[in-house]
Amino acid sequence: MPLAVPGTASLNARPMDQVRTTTTPLYLTLAKTLLESIHAGDYPVGSLLPTELELAHLHGVSRQTVRQAIAQLRQKNVLHARKGVGTRVEGAAAPRPLGYSASSVADLLEMAQESELQVEMTETVVARGALAGALGCRSGHRWLHLAGPRTAMGEERPFAWVNSYVNSRIAQQVAIPPVLRSALFQVIEKQTGNPIHDIQQEIRATLVAPEVAVRLEAEPRAPALEITRRYFSTGRRLVLVSISLMPADRFFYAVAIKPG
Repeated sequence: MPLAVPGTASLNARPMDQVRTTTTPLYLTLAKTLLESIHAGDYPVGSLLPTELELAHLHGVSRQTVRQAIAQLRQKNVLHARKGVGTRVEGAAAPRPLGYSASSVADLLEMAQESELQVEMTETVVARGALAGALGCRSGHRWLHLAGPRTAMGEERPFAWVNSYVNSRIAQQVAIPPVLRSALFQVIEKQTGNPIHDIQQEIRATLVAPEVAVRLEAEPRAPALEITRRYFSTGRRLVLVSISLMPADRFFYAVAIKPG
């Protein structure tokens, strides 16, 4: 896709290994299944979930997988566990805009680990004209272009459409998985041994292009944020550019400003 520039458990539950994808961790799949059951009213607010052993048997997973799934939902304030009582449903986690603050590399890594990027398209492109300007490179430079939606754990709709451009020379050294649960720049660092020394970020208001709106389940021409990040290695070498489009109804960017 081209870049847009400037109660009781359900008795019908199936074992997780029959419904999950081969790329999604089992505990995330179970967490999503439990959240869907809560939204459907199978586990009303105020009720207790079945025990870990019962959930493990019901879904065909280990107790450790159940514990990890419950921990995910506790972090979202959907569940509350109390020793000697059980795990109580606190709420259904109504969809809300994802608040995000990134003031450090650690923040970027945390954001990536709490979501997943589905790489739906890859192609080699030559940057010219508007694309070269958006990437901040010379005309004629070759890039590996990756594109796909990024979705937060437990959410149905993606919160961003991401276009990533990897320097063609770097791309030859990197094997990129179809689903990313870590930051792409971290994958590049680990596989090439070249650390990222500088990240430049630009944020601008924009509109959701019709072709992207379909993939994001958003209204065409709806307001959105576009965040461009350029990643530089040793010698100010531009190795990666990421351009993320976030619809305004499901994402906002928060920055803390301290006096003095």
